[in-house]
Amino acid sequence: MRIAVAICLAGAICTTADAAEAAGDDVAGLLLQALLSLAVVVGVIYLVHHGVRRLSGRLGGANGEGPVQVVQAEHLGGDRWVYVLEVEGRRLLVGATGAQMQMLAELGAAEPRGERRESASG
Repeated sequence: MRIAVAICLAGAICTTADAAEAAGDDVAGLLLQALLSLAVVVGVIYLVHHGVRRLSGRLGGANGEGPVQVVQAEHLGGDRWVYVLEVEGRRLLVGATGAQMQMLAELGAAEPRGERRESASG
């Protein structure tokens, strides 16, 4: 991916420099240079965003497939929250503020996914 970014940047810089030389100091040349520079910046942002998404997927990020899942979150006011988490088949009650997190209680074994949906609907 670094090679693709380097090639993209090198091509855009050369193109921008060629356009500036050909157009001289006129407004159209400056506009073209600004648009090409903007295209390079947007391209780099897209590549970084795409790379971060792929990396977070491999590390079990916020896609709900990792070992820690947030079952429920409740805001208590200010910067205080309480969470019910599932970690490796166990349910934990966790309190959080802007400065710290603390396990408040272990709620026992997590219910299997199918049983939770059935009990919620019936």
